[in-house]
Amino acid sequence: MLDLTRLLPGPLTGRILERLGFEVLRVLPPAGDDLARWRPEAHAWLNEGKQAVTLDLKSTRGRARLLELVQDAAVLLESNRAGAMERLGLGYPVLRAQNPRLVYVRLAGHREDPAALGHDLTYLAASGLLERLEGAWPHAQLADVGGALWAALATLEGLRRGGGFYEVYLGEAAGAFGYPAIPGLDGSNPAYRVYPAATGRVALAALEPHLWTRLCEAAGRPDWAAPRTNPEDDAAIARELEAFFLAKGADAWEAWGREHGLPLRAVRPYREAPLELPWRRG
Repeated sequence: MLDLTRLLPGPLTGRILERLGFEVLRVLPPAGDDLARWRPEAHAWLNEGKQAVTLDLKSTRGRARLLELVQDAAVLLESNRAGAMERLGLGYPVLRAQNPRLVYVRLAGHREDPAALGHDLTYLAASGLLERLEGAWPHAQLADVGGALWAALATLEGLRRGGGFYEVYLGEAAGAFGYPAIPGLDGSNPAYRVYPAATGRVALAALEPHLWTRLCEAAGRPDWAAPRTNPEDDAAIARELEAFFLAKGADAWEAWGREHGLPLRAVRPYREAPLELPWRRG
């Protein structure tokens, strides 16, 4: 795989595919990747396991070298502004002539204007999701990460079909978050929320009725399982649960939850994920 991208969504796509077993060669411009200067630790995490080569695609020699690399590549990923590769004489038709089975994936901004400038925040704004994700956007680049996942899927689809051109729009990549809102998943349901403990916090997700009943019985409060008819009932039970969870630390509650078969976990501090594949093949 040839990865011509920089910053976050493209390199994350490459990292995902590298975890799937692809050999990833980054093709960097002479100026390198700005992220390496801004956040070297993030850059190192995104590009672990990849090789890199520097090519000036504005030069005849650099373009010739890329055409050589394309001949042996299965995938080329780029995130230049729409039309930039074509102006360099390196658009999909030219590269396909070098390698008819090449999967060419382009990360672009918006379907109606692929060349428009943007970043994660503006993509969320354009998708209509910023209001829904108002508290999340400072902590996670959801359009960028969604775009990386869609680009990885486009790559696999292209390989399945024996090649092709795919343009992935970051302005639509977070669309999976646009599902209809599900009542009770916003913290209003006492069975599905985060509670302070004596030390730390616990996340309770006893959403199904049988799990909620199991929690009430384990807590010695079968009265909590009685039908609730108004928001005041929910608020009253939530206050009682707050007092209940303050009796022990978060780790002790997590152990208690495992003992009783409950979806109850201590809230762990943030840590960088190893990005291992989230499955195990038997």
